[in-house]
Amino acid sequence: MPKQPTPPGDRHDAHTDAGDVNLGPQDTRRDTTHTGHVIHGSVTGDIVGGNKTVTQTAGGDLVGGDKITTHDAQAQQLAEAFRQVLQQIEARPPDPQVEKGEIADTVKRIEAETGKGDAANPDRLERWLLTLGGMADDIFQVVVATLSNPALGLAKTIQLIAQRAKAERAKADNSAGKPASA
Repeated sequence: MPKQPTPPGDRHDAHTDAGDVNLGPQDTRRDTTHTGHVIHGSVTGDIVGGNKTVTQTAGGDLVGGDKITTHDAQAQQLAEAFRQVLQQIEARPPDPQVEKGEIADTVKRIEAETGKGDAANPDRLERWLLTLGGMADDIFQVVVATLSNPALGLAKTIQLIAQRAKAERAKADNSAGKPASA
């Protein structure tokens, strides 16, 4: 005997191999243009498959098939570049004028602000770069080269700030009688 349609307003419970699907009263309506049900409202369970259309009202991922997560390669490259900078700070000889931790903190602030992309505060970023240049020119040069690298795909604003900080640092060095850094 063929299955009779469930009248609207009745509760629907179904079991799949992956778990239960529970639909409350009036959550389903017969879709006259497609085979199956259109489900509106909250859906609990693990899998809604086949020819079902689901409107998800909860947060999270809705995956129909394999979930493939990719990572932004440019963000990974930037993180790796800053990791290397922090290693260079640790490898520096002791300096009685500035502690390694102070240099590392400034570099971490620059990294965090850079990670904001277009939302980065240019004044803050430039101030920290110039502060870094006054503390450790060698580290400043590496950070500016990193931020200016177009292969990392950083916001153009960040690249320009890095170049401007380098120019200001060179101008300050020249006016103080120090040889300009390359």
